[in-house]
Parts: sequence; structure tokens; C-alpha cells
Amino acid sequence: MNRTLLLVTTPLVAVVASYALHSTSPTPMTQATPKASDPKPLKDAFRGKLLIGTAVGTHVLQGQDPATEKLVRRHFNALTAENAMKPDAIQPREGEFTFADADRLVAMAKQSRAAVVGHTLVWHSQTPRWFFEGKDGQPVTREVALARMRNHIKTVVGRYKGRIREWDVVNEAINDGPGVLRDSPWRRAIGDDYIAEAFRAAHEADPKAILVYNDYNIELDYKRPKALELLKKLVDQKVPIHGVGIQAHWRMPNLPLAETERAIKEFSALGLKVKITELDLGVLPTRYQGADISRTEGMTPEQAAVMNPYTKGLPDEVAQQHAEKYREAFELFLRHRNVVDRVTLWGPHDGNSWLDNFPVRGRTDHPLLFDRDLKPKAAFFAVQRAAQAVSR
Repeated sequence: MNRTLLLVTTPLVAVVASYALHSTSPTPMTQATPKASDPKPLKDAFRGKLLIGTAVGTHVLQGQDPATEKLVRRHFNALTAENAMKPDAIQPREGEFTFADADRLVAMAKQSRAAVVGHTLVWHSQTPRWFFEGKDGQPVTREVALARMRNHIKTVVGRYKGRIREWDVVNEAINDGPGVLRDSPWRRAIGDDYIAEAFRAAHEADPKAILVYNDYNIELDYKRPKALELLKKLVDQKVPIHGVGIQAHWRMPNLPLAETERAIKEFSALGLKVKITELDLGVLPTRYQGADISRTEGMTPEQAAVMNPYTKGLPDEVAQQHAEKYREAFELFLRHRNVVDRVTLWGPHDGNSWLDNFPVRGRTDHPLLFDRDLKPKAAFFAVQRAAQAVSR
């Protein structure tokens, strides 16, 4: 996620009026679901149905959090680099590649017999300015920018040829406002065809890798037509694209499941696999749904009791509602398991979720399947039961 945030100080009290779910006073989390100190691994429940993945942070890769590493190894069979494979981490300066953390993820996955998802090669965020600027600070030519992009992809994908199952080749290129494509630095430097060129370069570097376009809100009615237009154009041009990633950064209580089902059907009709790439279900109120990391909302001290009510844990009522929404989501994914072949949660447990600081900084969210003590939540057991109810 981008570290550059735009502060918006508009009061958020109006959000709460329509968010009755969060009127409950915070109490220590209880578990109405049967407890298990060492439940069956999640990946075993989904074996033969779909890959179940998580994003792995650098603190885990660097050995600073062995408890989380143990959780990751036990429950997940698809590992995505949360930040370790983004351009600023891999090539902070031209020609200076830093692969240590990425290498650790690949090694961890091999030891755990998990697939690796490379995230991400081309993105407007967390990409050093040198990709687009000359020594004089002026914009480089199309030829220079294209050569730098190709070299980055060739070097990174080539290093892990045969070891990384799939790549998020291009991330978040579709515009939220008018027009199809975001006016990103890549687009300004190269042109609209930078997306096709990135996929071609990745395919050349590893012809057997699964290549994915990844974005947020492309399941929603306002953005899905733009995604379909872009993807159809790539398919028609015979660009080597194999899948589309729906990030699914969703918020309680209203999940866009009907829109997501339409998106799955329409994307797969193009011949593409569908991946759920960054799933989390936030429980805190906010106006915004999605993952545009330039968006931030303010919270005054007076608003904290309403906007950040669960600092001591989730009340059982909310935990059960959260579990029910997770169940509904996974039942949808499993219903389309012929085309949805991977679901990745964006983080192993609540204690390292990015939503604690997005879109409001300094809150305590509870969006994942394991709590801050790394214990399975009601949502975990709901998801596990959804998997067990489906025959292969």
C-alpha cells in the first residue's frame, strides 16, 4: 500500500447513522462457535477446490514474527508478497536489485508446498521516480521508459522462472473517474499500450507463469464495464493474459456479492480465470470502499467512540455477523470454483491488517479470520464449514 496519504478532514458522523451494526458497546470477544486450539488447517478444508492464500509481510520474511510465520505455514497454500516484490522494494535505484526478502518468500513457499503469487510488477504506486525521470529530472522518452519497464520485468520474473506460479503483472490501471485508464506515470511515459507491453514482457520472461491483471472495485457496476473493455481489448489483441484479480477489500455490513457474481461470469466469459486477490471484510464504518491508497478520512477525538469502537475486541454479536458475511462470500467463490481458483486474504491475522490505518489512521479493525492473538475467529469456522459443505 502506498505510504503517501492525502488527509481528508470531513467529519464522518454522518456515516454512522446508516451503520447500526456498530452501535454495540465494545466488549471482550467471545466465541459462540465451537473452539479449537489447533483447528484443521484451512488449506486442507479447501484442498481440491481452490487455493487459499494470504499476504506475507517483510517482518515475517525477516524472521521477526515466528508465530505469524507458523500460522501462515499451517493454514495457507498460496503466498503473496505484501510489499517485498513491489518495484520500490525490488529495484529502488536503477540496476540495483534487492531480492533478499523475495527470495525468503519463495523459499518459505517451497518448504510449505505453497504456490507463490508475485505482486506486483507494474503499478503507479510504490514505484521509484527514476523509472520515469532522466538525470535532469525531466520526463524520459517512451523508448527509455519502455526499456526500463521491460528490463525490470525480465530481471524479476526471469529470476523466479518456474518458481512463481502467477504474477499480478499490472495493478490498478483503471480509472475511478471519467475514462477507462488511470493517468498513471506509466501511461504518461509510454502510452496506453504499456499494459499490453508489460504482459508480453512477463510472458517472454516465463512462458509458463499465470499472468493476472489486478484491481479494486472492478466488481462494482461503476467500474466493471471499464474492466471488461480493457480486458476484452487485451484478449482480442492476443496479449498473454490468463486471469483477472478482484481485490475484494469489502466493508461490513453490505458486501457486493450480486455484483461480484456478475463480474465473475462476465470476466470468465472472456476466457479468463478469476482470482480473489486481497480479501478482507472491515468492520469499522467508513464512507469509502475500495483500495485507493490516496484516500484518507479524518477522525476527531470526539468521533473515536463511534468510529473506533472495538479497541478491546469484537462483541459476539458483531463477530457472528462478520462470520455470516464471510460464509456468504466463500459460498459464492466456491459456487464458481470452476473459474475462481484462488482466494487470498490480505494478511494472516487482524494484528497486521493494513485497515488499521486505512482510510482512517490509528483504528483497531478486525477484518480477517484470525484475531490479534492468532486465534481462529467465528469467521474462520464459518469459512471452514462452507468449504466442507462442498464436494470436490
